[in-house]
Amino acid sequence: MNLNEEQRAKLSVLLYQLGDQLKEPPTILDYQDWKNNVDYIMQEIRDISDAAYYKLDDLVTEVLRLGEEHVYEIDSDEPPNVVARSAELFYTQVSYVTSEINSLKSL
Repeated sequence: MNLNEEQRAKLSVLLYQLGDQLKEPPTILDYQDWKNNVDYIMQEIRDISDAAYYKLDDLVTEVLRLGEEHVYEIDSDEPPNVVARSAELFYTQVSYVTSEINSLKSL
């Protein structure tokens, strides 16, 4: 990634914001805002670096899917073990995104 200093700084901030946004699964009340924020951050990343965007895209798409699934399970009053399992899957996927974010920060 051939980025100038200003682009690197902005990308670093966006990567931090993405990690921060993803650290907790969405709730029924904030799901749409959560998703919109993630989508916005990803678009901003894409505007700076296609390479960074494509490294994160599939991983973040899966986090969004798992977040939506988690909200659905909460909303449909699934048993606690089902909700806990969906949260566990969410956090596992977030760890993959976090690993990729850390990799991108070190470039």
